[in-house]
Amino acid sequence: MKSSRIMKIFEQYVRKYDMNNINIKAKYFHSLKVMEISKDLASGLGIFSEEEIAVCEFIGLFHEIGNFSKTPNYHIDEDNEDSYEKTIDILFNKGLIREISKDNKYDSIIKMALFAYDKNGFPSDIDEKTKHICAIIKDAHNLDSFRLFVNYPYVDTRINTYPNNLVYEEFKKFKTISPKMSENSSDTVLVVLSKMYSFNYRYSYYLLKQNNYIDKMLDSLTFKDEEIENFYKQVMLVLNNYIDKRIGVVNA
Repeated sequence: MKSSRIMKIFEQYVRKYDMNNINIKAKYFHSLKVMEISKDLASGLGIFSEEEIAVCEFIGLFHEIGNFSKTPNYHIDEDNEDSYEKTIDILFNKGLIREISKDNKYDSIIKMALFAYDKNGFPSDIDEKTKHICAIIKDAHNLDSFRLFVNYPYVDTRINTYPNNLVYEEFKKFKTISPKMSENSSDTVLVVLSKMYSFNYRYSYYLLKQNNYIDKMLDSLTFKDEEIENFYKQVMLVLNNYIDKRIGVVNA
């Protein structure tokens, strides 16, 4: 499996979709960013061969290929239960993966990572390298949710209420929050922010800080009143301190 071949087949596949559609464009660049982050994380661990790093790139690039659609309806907090089945169908049943590599030795690992990237925890009874591959795709996908929130034009950034109590209580427990719990735009903010709680690697927190996503998210919001704004300023302050601790900043 080679990086150049992976990218070539991806570009050929997505060419049939309308890149002028903002939803398709969001999916396209999300795929590229997840591939890029996956490569960085895999390379940084120092435990993978060049071919295994390429496998991580492949999974990152194709992890949501099943979500491309002629009639897209895409939101960063969507929870598509059939996304995995669609992606598996395209890659394996329809044979797209065999256009990239005839070798099937990584098929089970790829399927495992595609199944696990948007779920809590990891499948049981998997070896350490497979667990790392699953963790890499999880982190890359969740990290790019922050960029999508800042840049994606259809996210409602008007914050008129506090988050609902159930969402906020889960958030304070440092738990990731299911999009299904979201009832308003304020909840959606916490859904995205909570994704950092599932990061597996210090480098993921470093990238979050390096890109200044927390402050960018705050700057992208408009608030109904000063009280709600101050609530979110305090939340962001706490999270920035949390990130510093995760990456080992002195005196954080």
